[in-house]
Amino acid sequence: MLYSYTSLKIVDNSGGFIGLCIQVLGQNKRAAVGDCVALSIKAIILNRKVVVRRKRKVLKGTVRRAIVVRVPYYRRRFFNIFLRGSSNAVAILGNWGLPLATRIYGPAYYELKISRFPRFANIAEGVI
Repeated sequence: MLYSYTSLKIVDNSGGFIGLCIQVLGQNKRAAVGDCVALSIKAIILNRKVVVRRKRKVLKGTVRRAIVVRVPYYRRRFFNIFLRGSSNAVAILGNWGLPLATRIYGPAYYELKISRFPRFANIAEGVI
């Protein structure tokens, strides 16, 4: 579960590295896998090849929407199977609810396929 002011890891190739959850979007106070959050980008991946600032997809200090990909809490599935992620991980949303990046690093949960954003499960490395 994610709450406000939780530190998050950005796991897509948009250029962000660490973010801070400003607010959980929706009616709940906590976010689970597949929920949307407002994110402030605190650190970006520095690449010496990118010289022009306009080429980067995200910049430090900007506020974007993101979708939760993994959480480090146990998730119960059918037949008493419990899954647990390694850390809080999000992927940044672009316009119209589409992913801003083209790849998500690490595994994603099956609940992304049945959420409002099934495209994120397609671009992930693996779905468990």
